Amino acid sequence: MNPKIRWGIIGCGIIAPKFFQALENTGEGYVVAAASKSMRRAKRLQKKLGILQVYGSYEEMLHREQLDAVYIANTHAEHAAAAKLCLNHGLPVLVEKAFTRNAKEAAGLIALARQKKLFCMEAMWTRFNPSSAKVRALIAEGAIGEVQHLRAAFCVHMPPGMKTMPWNRMYSPRLAGGALLDIGSYPIAYARMIFGAPPVRISGSAKMAWTGVDKTSEYHFEYSGGRRAELISSFVEHRPREAIITGTHGIISVPHFSGASSLCITRSGYSPETIECAAPDFEYEIREVHRCLREGLTESPFMPLGETLETMRTMDALRAQWSMKYPGER
Repeated sequence: MNPKIRWGIIGCGIIAPKFFQALENTGEGYVVAAASKSMRRAKRLQKKLGILQVYGSYEEMLHREQLDAVYIANTHAEHAAAAKLCLNHGLPVLVEKAFTRNAKEAAGLIALARQKKLFCMEAMWTRFNPSSAKVRALIAEGAIGEVQHLRAAFCVHMPPGMKTMPWNRMYSPRLAGGALLDIGSYPIAYARMIFGAPPVRISGSAKMAWTGVDKTSEYHFEYSGGRRAELISSFVEHRPREAIITGTHGIISVPHFSGASSLCITRSGYSPETIECAAPDFEYEIREVHRCLREGLTESPFMPLGETLETMRTMDALRAQWSMKYPGER
């Protein structure tokens, strides 16, 4: 029997309980401690989940606790600094998406992880869901021929009052908010999975919130051979969260692609076929981290750091077109 993996959590917001529960479901690890810059928020998480120890300092948790890995779940703007702190303490990290604010921060973090020979991965949980694995398998076996086009949307319509709150993380430039980094990373990473390479041409447009970050943004990618992707993310639009993958010999439709439990494939000359998949969960991503740690891998072959860096560069290119910078960026 493998010993259970001891996790720490940095960041005690809304995503931390989802990770905690999924980790419990694996039976392979447990949360030893959590840390937040706000002790009040840390205590609130402790009360909700029953975590044994919480801290108001990341450094103190890393110094005091015996950990095997750390889940970085604070705001985008702080991912790089928190992950580097952990790596410098000799600890592997799972870094919530978006990995960092920009490609420069991502490259620095990746270089440090590789220098120290420590595991590091972006927490793109959708990559590990059974529906995503099935889509990859269908494309690899040529079920719809060569992929020609992808259309995908990830929209989260927020309550009207949330849009005007200046402290809302999603709308805060200081916290690296905006639809692109917060939810646009999902369809962009999905496109990278489908086409197996970054786009050769990138264009996009954005509707800006009053805070100066994008509330809706669209991305148009071109790949070799004239293949294309049309993607959108938004905090204000109502759109089905689906992906339509068109090939030379058929179409794969994935409803709610980020968390699908089924998909539909229509092959040329055949009736549509629905394929059921196991329910999505953070659990698959966590199991992959555990597998890599047990096998001594410093990167996951399913979510390699080079691909994460490509995604960050793609998002940088889009923001440059909109002249959208976060405070402190050069």
